[in-house]
Amino acid sequence: MSEQQDALEDLGSSGVLSALPWANASAYRRTMLDHEPETGHDRTWIGTTAHGLTCDRLHRVFSTGRFAVDAPEAASAGRDTIAAGLLPGEYAKMPIIAPGVVTWSDLNQSPGWRCGRWRLLLASFTYGESNRIPWPRKSPTKRRVASQARPDGYVDPQPMLPFADETPSLAAVVQALTDEGEDADVTTLIVAHSIDPELGLRELYLGRSRLNRGGEAWYWKHDLLATDFGTPGTGTIPAPPGPRPGSPGVQDAPVRLRRKAEEGNDTQ
Repeated sequence: MSEQQDALEDLGSSGVLSALPWANASAYRRTMLDHEPETGHDRTWIGTTAHGLTCDRLHRVFSTGRFAVDAPEAASAGRDTIAAGLLPGEYAKMPIIAPGVVTWSDLNQSPGWRCGRWRLLLASFTYGESNRIPWPRKSPTKRRVASQARPDGYVDPQPMLPFADETPSLAAVVQALTDEGEDADVTTLIVAHSIDPELGLRELYLGRSRLNRGGEAWYWKHDLLATDFGTPGTGTIPAPPGPRPGSPGVQDAPVRLRRKAEEGNDTQ
């Protein structure tokens, strides 16, 4: 079984692959509702706001950050806190994941979550340019993630040598070896998100980034708004990421339950 199959199976059975599109749709829906170009909200504002709200939504569904609890019973009792600030209908669609299944696991202060052997980090990109994300020009953390050992069995069709100015310093090498020793059992994946503000179209991918210099940006990637986890291709704002489980003609998301619409402002 390939690394991609392993990751999708593990993260699908735990509910993470349902949680990511939910968080993405909620974050961008709120962002675009608040977006006012006349006040000076530009693409940078959209990206920064959506990134922060995505972190917030993932904390809610994973019971981490300010939504961390000590026991599953506390998560159930605190549903009013979790629902506060969400738009009507969103809490009812939020996947149920028991506290502790996914834990907070930041990398050099870059927001991250861990589920089993997989760590997830968020990254934004220019809409339509997912295959050409320039990881060498991203932050040191994103460059480090893209420099992980390639997946087993992968044969690089475009082997490339590092540029002279990208040769790591001795301190960087020592730090990397130290970090690898601490996280030897973790493979870090990227959750890459984007939107076309004019059309309201989103893109959302999960994958293993590859340190590219003009070549492919991924060893593999999976479209989270397609096939089993949402509508084909890209989603639209403010539409949710896909049909709810149980809808006629739609395969249920694996092992997922949905909360009943109990909050007072829920219209669904």
